[in-house]
Amino acid sequence: MLSIEMRHHPEKLRYNWEFQNGYQNGRKCWNRFFVIYVLPNRFNSVRLGITVSKRTGGSVQRNRIKRLVRESFRFIKCKLKRGYDIIVIGRKPAIQLKCQQAQSELTYLFRRARLFIK
Repeated sequence: MLSIEMRHHPEKLRYNWEFQNGYQNGRKCWNRFFVIYVLPNRFNSVRLGITVSKRTGGSVQRNRIKRLVRESFRFIKCKLKRGYDIIVIGRKPAIQLKCQQAQSELTYLFRRARLFIK
């Protein structure tokens, strides 16, 4: 039987219990556009999970927010400490963000959560 590390991409949170664990035990930081939960993990990588509520808008708007978060994370992740699970929740105002703005908002939240390498 395959271990959980081998069943899915190691840099992605996929299962409901992983998200629930982050919500219950993680540190929470937020701003107008995003809410993040940060929780140490047992892997030597940063894993990202993204959720956007249906209240945020239709599928096009929700998927745009997810793409913005993934693209912003791609630029930021090399500067982050390893060994953390990060859950990003997109809020309705994030629909209006451009890529640079999303990146700066996420950078601000990651800095507040003390995730950057010094």
